[in-house]
Amino acid sequence: MDSSPPLISLNDKRAFRRAVIFLSLPVAAQMLLQSMLGMADVIMVGDLGSTAIAAVGLAAKIHFLLLVLMSGLATGCSILIAQYSGARDFASCQQTLAVTLFVGTLVMLPLTLAFGFASNTWVSWINPDPEVTKLAAQFLIITAPVLLLTQWIVIYEASLRALGSTTMPLIAGVIAALINILINYALINGNWGFPALGVAGAAWGTLIARVFQLLIIVGWVYGKKHGFGLSVAQIKKGLDKVQIHRYLAFSLPLVANYAIWAVGNSTYHLVTGYAGTEALAVMGVIVPIESAFFALFVGLANASAVLIGRELGAGNNETAWHLHKFFDRITFMLLVLFCAALWFARPWVLMIFDQLDAKSTELLFSTLGVFCLLVSVKIINMMRIIGVLRAGGDNRFTLITDTIVMWVFGLPIYIAVVFLTKISFVYIYALMFFEDVLKFIPVIRRIGSRKWMNNLTQR
Repeated sequence: MDSSPPLISLNDKRAFRRAVIFLSLPVAAQMLLQSMLGMADVIMVGDLGSTAIAAVGLAAKIHFLLLVLMSGLATGCSILIAQYSGARDFASCQQTLAVTLFVGTLVMLPLTLAFGFASNTWVSWINPDPEVTKLAAQFLIITAPVLLLTQWIVIYEASLRALGSTTMPLIAGVIAALINILINYALINGNWGFPALGVAGAAWGTLIARVFQLLIIVGWVYGKKHGFGLSVAQIKKGLDKVQIHRYLAFSLPLVANYAIWAVGNSTYHLVTGYAGTEALAVMGVIVPIESAFFALFVGLANASAVLIGRELGAGNNETAWHLHKFFDRITFMLLVLFCAALWFARPWVLMIFDQLDAKSTELLFSTLGVFCLLVSVKIINMMRIIGVLRAGGDNRFTLITDTIVMWVFGLPIYIAVVFLTKISFVYIYALMFFEDVLKFIPVIRRIGSRKWMNNLTQR
C-alpha cells in the first residue's frame, strides 16, 4: 500500500496553511509533553529524599544522552523518507524504515545488555556516592528494555511525521504519559493497595508506559494497513549492505551533530553552577520556559523539513526555495509576537515563582529580558538548520559549523568569563547566545548558495 502524501501547491493557500498547522502543532504539543514528562519521575520520587532524587535524575540524564543518539538515527530516516515520498517512491520509504530499524536495534542492543547486566558496575564510575549509585543502577536495570523500545518508537514517530502523520504519535505519547504517571503514583509510595517500591516503582512506570506506547503505534500501523506495516520480506530488505552503508554515510554526521550539541548544552549548564546560587535558581526557572518556547518552533521546523524535503525529492527546487522564504516570514512574525508577549508578562512570571529571594527575583526579571531580546537569533538559526539545510541532507556543513562555533568560540569564552570574571549573571547568560550570533551569517550564506538543495533519491 502506497502511503505517500500528495504534494501541496503553494497556490492552494488554505490547503498549505492546513498542512503546516497539522504538521507543526502535534509535534509542538509532543515536545511540550516530553519537556514536562521528563521531570515526572524526578518530581514523583521527591518524597523519598534527596538520594532518590539524585539517583533518578542521574538515570534520566543517561537516558537523555542516549535519546539524542536515537534522535540522530531517526532524523536521518525521516529526511530520506520525506524526499522519497516527494519522488513518489514509497518502496524506498519502506526500505529506509527497515534499514533504520535494523541499525537502531544493532546500536541499542549492546547498550541494553550493559544496562541490564552491568549497571551495578559502571554507574559507580560516574558517581562516587554508593547510595545514589545503588538506586540509579536499580532504575537502569529495570528500564534496560526501554532503550530498544524507545529506539523503535522514535524511528516510527519520525517516519510517520515525514509522511505528515503527526496526530497518532501525539495520541500515543499522551496515553503513555498518563500510564507513566498513574503507575508512578501507585508504585512509588504504595497507593491504591499496591506495594511501595520507591525508585523501582518509578522505573516500572517508565518501562510499562513505553511498552504501551510502542504497542499503540505498531498496532495502529498494522491495524490501518499502513504502508509502514512492513512484511517479513520488507524487513529483510533492511539487511542490504549497500543500503545500510548509504544510510550510515548520511546519518552518522547527524548523530555526531546531535551528540556534540547535547554534550555542549550540558556543559553550559554544568559551568553555570559555578556562577553562584542565584544563577542556578534563575536557570531552574528559565530552562522550562525555554523548553516551552522552543516547542512550537521545533514543530514548525519539522513541518518545514517535511514539506521542503518532499519538494526536493520531487525535483521542485523553486518550490522548495519559496517554502524556505515562507517559513522565514512566519518564524519572524511568531518571534515578534511571542517575545513581545513574554517581555510584558515578566511581572506575572515573577509572581508564579514567588518563592525566590529578592536578589534572585531581580536577576530573573533581567535574564528574561535578555532571553526576549536574543532568542530570535537562536530560533532563526534552528529553523534554517533543522527545517531547511537538513531537509536537503546538508549534514556535513551543519556538523562542521555547529562544532566550530560551540567548541572553538562559544564554550571556551563562556567558561573563561564564568571562572575568570565577577560580572552579573545577566551578561553571562547573554553569552549563551554568542555562538548563535557567530553562526547566523554562515547559515544565511549557505542557504543563499542553494548548495543544500540535494535530491537524495537519485542514487
